[in-house]
Formats: sequence, structure tokens, C-alpha cells
Amino acid sequence: MGMIKSVLFASVCLVAACGGSSSPKESTEPTGTGPTAQVMTNDELVAKGGTLYGEKCAKCHGDAGQGTEKGPAVVGEGALPKDPRPGAKRQVVFSTAYDIGAWAMEHMPADKPGSLAPEEYLAILAFDLKANGVDLGAEPLTLEGLKTIVIHP
Repeated sequence: MGMIKSVLFASVCLVAACGGSSSPKESTEPTGTGPTAQVMTNDELVAKGGTLYGEKCAKCHGDAGQGTEKGPAVVGEGALPKDPRPGAKRQVVFSTAYDIGAWAMEHMPADKPGSLAPEEYLAILAFDLKANGVDLGAEPLTLEGLKTIVIHP
């Protein structure tokens, strides 16, 4: 991933996972911004992501993430492969959850790339990962946590 993408994704994820700060915080920091921001557990993040997935992603990736003629599967066997499929829009390798998130923030939703709030991307990613049986850990999902979630070694 290029340096600009890394810096952009790091900045956006820090906003999402650390409540708007420009530097990493402990996991007790709120997800979101503003005076009403609260710490979201991973279960809450997954639930929010499920709702957002239905609103923003299902029309192309299917109601259960199974894929459609408009978009590939994001849940199930063969979903989120390490290497791009031949002819795919994606041209980057997915090794970690961070890689997936960085790509999604730049390219999704396909009809309005980059149009979601940072915390919405994080929630949708948490939902997709959980639906694929990925252990999100006990601590609230953060930028550093995304980097340590290895999808494909």
C-alpha cells in the first residue's frame, strides 16, 4: 500500500477508533466524535456494521455477503481473497484487516467511494470480519488492532 494511502487510512482510523484525536489512545477512548461519543464494544460495533452493511453494501455484495453480479462475496468461502481475482477492481493484496479497510475506504461503496464516515467503515469491516469467523479480540477494535488481525499470512 502506498505511503499516502497508509497515512490517510491511519488518520481516518484514528478518528474513528480514537474519538477524533490525531494520536493513538488507549482502548478506553470513544468511537466517534463529539460530546456524546461513547466507547463501543466489538459486539456493538458489529451490530452497527450489520445495519450499515444492509444499507450501503448489500445491493452489490448480497444480503448475506454472498456476492452478486455487481460485487464479489465478502462473506463465506473464497471471500476477501489474499490476491485480487483476474479482472477485479482491486489490485492490492489483502494480508491484514488494515489492508481491507484501507482499500474499502478508498473504493467503496462503488457508487460513492469514500462517502461514509470513518466510524462507519470501521463498523462495516468489523461486521464482515465477524461474519467470516475472524476473532476481533476482547478490546475495542482500533487501528493497531486492524494491523494485527491477519487474514492471509
